[in-house]
Amino acid sequence: MLLDFINLKNGEGAVYLRLYGQITAAVKSGIIKQGEKLPSIREAAAQLNLSRTTVENAYLKLCIEGTAESLPQRGYFIRGIKRFSVSDTSDIKEKTVKYDFSGRNIDVGAADTEIWKKTVREILRNTKELTSYGEAQGETALRAALADYTYKARGVLAKAENIVIGAGVGPLLNILCGIMGRGRAVAMENGDFKQASSIFSDYGIKTLALKSDKNGAVLEELEKSGADVLFLQPSALSKISVTGLAARRNGFINWAEAGSKRLIIEDDYNGELRYTARSITAFQAVYPEKTVYIGSFSKLLLPSVRIAYMVLPPFLCERFVKRRDIYNQTCGKVEQLALKEYIETGALEKHLRRLRKLYSEKSRVFCRVLSELLPENRYVLYESALTAAVKVCGRADEIYRAARNAGIALAKTDKNDEIRLCFAGIAEKDIYPALKALTECL
Repeated sequence: MLLDFINLKNGEGAVYLRLYGQITAAVKSGIIKQGEKLPSIREAAAQLNLSRTTVENAYLKLCIEGTAESLPQRGYFIRGIKRFSVSDTSDIKEKTVKYDFSGRNIDVGAADTEIWKKTVREILRNTKELTSYGEAQGETALRAALADYTYKARGVLAKAENIVIGAGVGPLLNILCGIMGRGRAVAMENGDFKQASSIFSDYGIKTLALKSDKNGAVLEELEKSGADVLFLQPSALSKISVTGLAARRNGFINWAEAGSKRLIIEDDYNGELRYTARSITAFQAVYPEKTVYIGSFSKLLLPSVRIAYMVLPPFLCERFVKRRDIYNQTCGKVEQLALKEYIETGALEKHLRRLRKLYSEKSRVFCRVLSELLPENRYVLYESALTAAVKVCGRADEIYRAARNAGIALAKTDKNDEIRLCFAGIAEKDIYPALKALTECL
């Protein structure tokens, strides 16, 4: 086994730090080679006779330090050697990415960099804040600001003590898996969220793909699935009947009430960015008792600002508080305090108004050009994801390869009958030449 050299019987400090230190030393000495895959959290925990949480914390620190990386549905790898398929966006080797449809970046014109940098500089002047550890649950001041913000923006019913901060959705889902309990089965409305599926799998949680229509997951399919957790992304729907969604919500609430262990997870991905379709009130605002609400700021602010948050219902919050000290905060204290100031000064609200206008115009131009250059290809616009799904009649793999060779980055999905084009990283002036270059790959 890869971790046979690990010996945690002696030494000082937390066990996860010792595990992290020994793996790091093994990488530096060459015992573990660059590109090698680490055992899964479950396998490592069994091999080393440790809790999954301990291994998870060690792996997360390896990722934070840059020694390892977590790849959805692949696992944890030591950084260095490329291991991606030819269709993966990261496999563009020694080529300049001329046009980026992958969704990994945002257009410079959409970033509020000057105000954000000014806010960060103000925090950095406070030496007292810099010389103390952050709170495991996230900075209280930020959690209080988020409680107010989410209520105004999305109707979310939250208190500071019910909010958990993390460096992206992944770390928060890891925590959630730890407090939900074992033997779960999650029905997923959107099977494309591979990171979530991978994390659930790491914890031995079964995932089930649900059939969906224009109003999202179909209640009858959920009832037949045998799942006790429902994972929703209602804001990601392209078109939605508000009346139909309201009726379906009532069905989901009845489903959750019918089982003591049943739970709803709402990933409100970019819920604030809907700009043409009618805004959708967060599910949690209607049913906070058994709904976990998750939000993030990667597309709203900057992809490099890795701040996400999770609102826990009271019974899960109690479980988290009992185990809180074993979870290291993955999000930097400076960024948290900067975001708090950014929210409270009204800068975020002002920025979001500008973003809605910018993305509304950009999506209009994008769809017009798409219809002009690809008139035979049907597409669906997903507003909050800033993405168009284009039908390509089983040629997706071929198109990925051609685009890669042309220096065009695309996001990989499991569907060979469509490609996903995210326009968040494409400047409006570049939309026509970017799509023109892509059509040549078709």
